[in-house]
Amino acid sequence: MTAPLLQLERVCHDYDTESRRAIRAVDGVSFDIHEGETFGLVGESGCGKTTTGRMIVKLLPVTSGTIRFDGRDVAGLTSRNDLMRFRREAQIVFQDPYASLDPRKKVRDIVAEGLDAHRLTASRDEREGLVAEQLRSVGLNPDFMTRYPHEFSGGQRQRIGIARALAVGPRFVVCDEPISALDVSIQAQIVNLLKDLQVEKRLTMLFIAHDLSMVRYVSDRIGVMYRGRLVEIGPAEAVYHDPIHPYTKSLLSAIPLPEPMVERLRRRVPYRQDDGAGVCAMRQARPGRFVYCDDAGRFG
Repeated sequence: MTAPLLQLERVCHDYDTESRRAIRAVDGVSFDIHEGETFGLVGESGCGKTTTGRMIVKLLPVTSGTIRFDGRDVAGLTSRNDLMRFRREAQIVFQDPYASLDPRKKVRDIVAEGLDAHRLTASRDEREGLVAEQLRSVGLNPDFMTRYPHEFSGGQRQRIGIARALAVGPRFVVCDEPISALDVSIQAQIVNLLKDLQVEKRLTMLFIAHDLSMVRYVSDRIGVMYRGRLVEIGPAEAVYHDPIHPYTKSLLSAIPLPEPMVERLRRRVPYRQDDGAGVCAMRQARPGRFVYCDDAGRFG
């Protein structure tokens, strides 16, 4: 297998580091993503998923640990030229399509933000042509480029956000819960669009979400987060059908079933840490499967 495109090694992030009550939102997270792969990151609200994604694209600083992209350490990038070069290769699609688009700008200027910042066009006609191409690629009419964000539905706004992220031709995209603010009827459209764009543009993706069933559909491998730590990593189908860590089992038990009688009788699986668990770390439980446990296999 080729070297990973993205590698995180024991990455941590603390909020409010100036005070004595700093909060460790991400605690020693390590995983890698190979080129062309979609890695799903799933967990409950507040577990550190979004913080991890924002650290990767340099929207938040890394308190400790290493992030390597294509072999380069990006956690310590400081020069403007290095940051610009990295941000052309790594982009992010934000969770809220209502808050992530500037309401004062027309769609043409929103999608062209990256093109302008990286000076990728030589003329206004070339700029307009690239914006029109990006809108077509996400299923929107190029005539929409003269409109403002408030004139679109939530699903259309998210498509505009995707077009903006892909306009500079990145190799890697963080999709930070791109469907959580959308109606259920629109979520499948956006997920299928992302899957099609990944194949068409040969993208590598980190897909962050709450819904393990949706992450399973879009991802090659899945990492499950709990309280800032990864507790399980494995192939998507294996994690979904044969979870090892109790927290993963708890998440799966919370997914509603489309059978009212069965759903009413189902028991939720509470997560409890094993009594007497020693020093826990990510350990290989089976080929390609890693769980957070101690030497005796007790779960933390």
